[in-house]
Amino acid sequence: MDKLLEALKDRADQAEVYREQVKTIPIEFRSGKLESLKSTETQGAALRVIANGRLGFSTTTDMSDVSTLAKAALAASKFGEEAKFSFSSDNPSPRHDVYDREIVDISEEALVNLGERVISRLMDADPKVDINLSLSKRVETVAIRNTSGLDVEEKRTSIGLSAEVGKTSEGDIFVLFDEQQVRAMSDLDPDRLVKHIVDFLGYGEKIVQTESKNLPVVFTPNGTIALLLPLLVGFNGKSVLMGTSPLKGRIGETAFDPRFSLTDDGTIAHGVRTSAFDDEGTPSSRTPLVSKGTVEGFTYDLWTAALAGVAPTGNGYKGGLMGGGGFRTPPGVGTSNVLVAAGDRSEDEIIASIEEGLLVDSVLGLGQGNIAAGEFSNNVAVAFKIEDGKIVGRVKNTMIAGNTYSLLKENLIALASEPIWVMGALNTPAIAVDGVSVIGQ
Repeated sequence: MDKLLEALKDRADQAEVYREQVKTIPIEFRSGKLESLKSTETQGAALRVIANGRLGFSTTTDMSDVSTLAKAALAASKFGEEAKFSFSSDNPSPRHDVYDREIVDISEEALVNLGERVISRLMDADPKVDINLSLSKRVETVAIRNTSGLDVEEKRTSIGLSAEVGKTSEGDIFVLFDEQQVRAMSDLDPDRLVKHIVDFLGYGEKIVQTESKNLPVVFTPNGTIALLLPLLVGFNGKSVLMGTSPLKGRIGETAFDPRFSLTDDGTIAHGVRTSAFDDEGTPSSRTPLVSKGTVEGFTYDLWTAALAGVAPTGNGYKGGLMGGGGFRTPPGVGTSNVLVAAGDRSEDEIIASIEEGLLVDSVLGLGQGNIAAGEFSNNVAVAFKIEDGKIVGRVKNTMIAGNTYSLLKENLIALASEPIWVMGALNTPAIAVDGVSVIGQ
């Protein structure tokens, strides 16, 4: 990295090298049987340069040939965007709580045994189900250096567990999915995953009809992404800068129910996206987005922060909004850990208060609708009918639609008291809103 930066001193205004070394052990079970187990190691580097005021980007897996990497980035800069920012010069100390020795040391055999135990418990609950299960152990080192003096490196670990459980009968296919991703082995909770799937298998035994009308909907923590995705887009600094966010110019305004608070936090303990710095080397931070219904701020990477005339929030991530793009992807504004503040009622208590409505756990076609305007429109994948405070069966061929902004301002019923981690880095309780358009068949 030093050799590359030295070679670019007289050829670029600024230069930044991002280097990633990753070892993964993915384990796959298909139909309850071990299908594949392998260990992979990858390493690569991404170079960003600012030359003649424009941004260039290139990547390689061969650090012995830095001249080709430099030439590619310099050539790309001739057609790149105008860069009105400087690379980070801060040097945050690495966090040691994002690296778990237990994950590093756990053997492949122990991971296989864990997968087999989860499958056995699911089969005990219902021998007729078909089970696909995945486990993935990841150990990575990320290092960033640039010509502004940044020199940071951090070791990180994570482990993921996901299960897809299907049950087929004449004219019906019922598929449930749940997953967990954690930084430390002690945070993995297979019991919760099993309970969620087993409970919902029971709820889904009976298929019921629902009429087309506006109804209350309780989104489980897994299901909240359908409701919250428009907010992740709306609070993105790039959307605000481009004028496509309905929240532009509304800092300090009460745009949501006073019970609703939302935070982007790259510093919280046990967060999957927690780290000392983002993918641009900017120190991670805690950014309140909504505080008791009031709009507080937005998320920014270096580029959008410079254009907006504000400080970056440490939200420059490879892979865009939800991250995960790997070293080959240039950084953009993304989320770190997204936290929804909990309420004061349990999910069961909220369901018991609903005279008629739906419990939605997952949807199909996530992102459909005019997301920029806050609108969602999705067919439900897994949803259940609520009548007189009880779950009476599963609904099929049903669509839900609504506007997140109006639902969370005027129609919020309750926030549950038990937030959990879902979708990797979203920590949220169940959320109940009224007036969702339900189209049934």
